[in-house]
Amino acid sequence: MKAIFTYSILGFLCLPLGVLAQDKKVDFFGSGRFSLNNSNLSGKLIETDTTTARKQMTGYSLFDLGFHIRPNEETEIKAITRVSNDINGFWGAGITFYLRELYLRGLMFKRIRYQVGDLNTKMTPYTLYNPEGELYKNNPLAFNTFTEVINYDKFYGTNSWRQQGATADMGFDFDKLIDHLHVKGLITKNRQTDYFSTPDRLLAGATVEAKAFKQLTLSYNLTSVFDVKQSAMFSDAQFKNKVHSFGASEKIALAGLDLNLLAEFGKSTASYEGVANVPTIPDGSFLDAGFALNNKLNTWQISASYRSVETSFRSMGAQSRRVDYSNLSTEYPYYTNRESQRPVTILEVLTDEAYYNMFLSPGLKNYNPAYENMLPYGKATPNRQGGEVKLGWNTSNKQLLKLGADAAVYNEITGQGTTNLRSFTNIEFYADLGLNELYKGKKKLHVGAYMRNQNTQRSGNEGIDKISLKSTQVKLGVEYEIIPKLEFQVAAILLQASGNEYIAERNGYNEITFYNAFKADLNETLLLGGINYQFSKNNCLKLQFHQMNWDNQLLPNNQYKINRFAVLYNLFF
Repeated sequence: MKAIFTYSILGFLCLPLGVLAQDKKVDFFGSGRFSLNNSNLSGKLIETDTTTARKQMTGYSLFDLGFHIRPNEETEIKAITRVSNDINGFWGAGITFYLRELYLRGLMFKRIRYQVGDLNTKMTPYTLYNPEGELYKNNPLAFNTFTEVINYDKFYGTNSWRQQGATADMGFDFDKLIDHLHVKGLITKNRQTDYFSTPDRLLAGATVEAKAFKQLTLSYNLTSVFDVKQSAMFSDAQFKNKVHSFGASEKIALAGLDLNLLAEFGKSTASYEGVANVPTIPDGSFLDAGFALNNKLNTWQISASYRSVETSFRSMGAQSRRVDYSNLSTEYPYYTNRESQRPVTILEVLTDEAYYNMFLSPGLKNYNPAYENMLPYGKATPNRQGGEVKLGWNTSNKQLLKLGADAAVYNEITGQGTTNLRSFTNIEFYADLGLNELYKGKKKLHVGAYMRNQNTQRSGNEGIDKISLKSTQVKLGVEYEIIPKLEFQVAAILLQASGNEYIAERNGYNEITFYNAFKADLNETLLLGGINYQFSKNNCLKLQFHQMNWDNQLLPNNQYKINRFAVLYNLFF
């Protein structure tokens, strides 16, 4: 019945296409993809695990067909339908057909731009923002297509969250003091009611941005999340979360240099109403200020920033995480005779869409300290204050050499379970070298390297006071052009984590109720080798072999390897 309804809607939408296409008012676009993973499980684990399958084959094929309809110069309709088929679905049993995206946008009164339907929403890193997930920085190019697939399927775009609702914006030009004023508003539906105990939840937002004196920009951003009363007949509960943000930036041209000054500050309020014995949540504030300096030739850059985010700062739109560790892996979701969920590994974080989240969360979701412990919720991570310095340098020919370094030092504002405070240090280095540029070779030969060391410390004696956790990431990648469009790619990612931590366990009101001990003595290795044929900029075929080794010395009998042969074909047109 659902499929018949969807086909009927699609047919109705397509009725005018024949006429409109004659006037060139319709553009077609789309994408296609085929993914196949043939994996083999080995290692010490299988000596005691007698029920987990040793081999698994997973995959799918899909096709997206989209069209832009322009009934007139001021209106545009975009719709994308998706047909997908799981590799394990035979004779149509695994086929799904649904409307992936639909919106209408246009111009009213020659001034107001509007959009209704699906929206990609984004403001600032403290109001409405989708921070990058773990292991995101400086990955070898061999993994780029996997990252692009996840970003496309989850609508991440440039740090945006996919919502459904309406938005409108307009601009005004002035002759004195203010050069331009831009106003934007949006309202989206964040949660659907069950009509009984869970009410509808909406997110409203507004942005006012003023540009003055050709180089100064002032802005105000507001996000407001609230439950709709009486949308659930047996609940009087109402959650509210507001964030007010004020920003300023100024661009200054110096002798041969460009200086950009940046600042953002604001506060949050959060409350639960209509609930007995509900805790009172104090207001929280944040401050972020810094500068970026580069020369006119863009051969070097330096930036520095300081930020302070109070413990009680809550921003549902900015503190929601991409990676959700409570989800199950597509391959080998359970292990140890299917008694426990298999822990997330580098392989899943980089290639498995099943772990990636599309919904805003009112609470702070769990994270893995071995992967990221300093800023697990991005810049809006609460209970942090500290500074960061970034350096970058490249030759005039940017394809030849790029070097960079990043150093950050943070500490907690409020102790958790103790008066002692955690301190965090993070040091990163990266280098990109185009070896073929050295000898003017026509065939591409590129080498990339990245290293990160993160350290968490808390002084104390025994018990919950004492914390010492260290993690190191190393990433290496090489791409060599065999013939035009055909590259041989190899990559390696190494992760080591050792020490202890305590992870806060929170209730439905985001209160800390307990601290779970976390210990790590982990070595993870992901090796990759394969070829990439680039038919065009938007069309590629990857054939790769992955070898992932998970070795947790605290669980020596659970050590295992996954060897995977992967095929990924990706097309946009």
